[in-house]
Amino acid sequence: MKKSFLFILALSALMTSCAGSTKSAETAVTAGDSTEVRTVECVASGDVVFVDLDYIMSASKLYAAEGKALEAKMQEFQTRAAAAQEGWAKKEQSLANEYNKLQNDAAKLQQEYEKGLITTLKAQERQAELQKKGESIQSRMAALQTTVQTEGTTLQTEEQALAEEQVVLMNRFQELARQAINEINADRRYKMIINAVSVVDADPTLNISDLVLKSVDALYEAGSLE
Repeated sequence: MKKSFLFILALSALMTSCAGSTKSAETAVTAGDSTEVRTVECVASGDVVFVDLDYIMSASKLYAAEGKALEAKMQEFQTRAAAAQEGWAKKEQSLANEYNKLQNDAAKLQQEYEKGLITTLKAQERQAELQKKGESIQSRMAALQTTVQTEGTTLQTEEQALAEEQVVLMNRFQELARQAINEINADRRYKMIINAVSVVDADPTLNISDLVLKSVDALYEAGSLE
């Protein structure tokens, strides 16, 4: 059930940049009725650069503040769900063993009666005892099935809620990354930004991951989800 928080965000053919060959540029960001001028650092000029989104996500303040907590919740849920399933399986096996023993006892009783090794009255008494045991096993099996259905539904609902939280977290990171890249590339310095997973070999100076991470963290701290 465990799901990784690191994911691939397709950024192929995304246009970005900082002006000229300078190391920084001022980007105007409008929020409501006010305009904030934010300084954005840049790497060396290049037509194509790349970002490692897995790295950015795992190193981001968003993940540190929210992602780790959600990951812990999911791990706790997985442990609890696995324990519940193991418990159900053990109870079911125990009841199955009781039922098999009951069948063997009934077969043995029948053989003893047919051989005349036990009186009819005694056979009837033992048969009544075996029948009560059988009814008890059936009752406990029905109760177990009800428990499995009820608790299983609860666990499924909880799992769906956690999955939704994860999707929301991923969407928020995607949005922060999009805004960060748009700011960094406001002057179209870079003709293309690609995901590191598509890179076979490249000059390390073309990796703008730390630059994007810095901007993502700043946007997160400012609560700048547009």
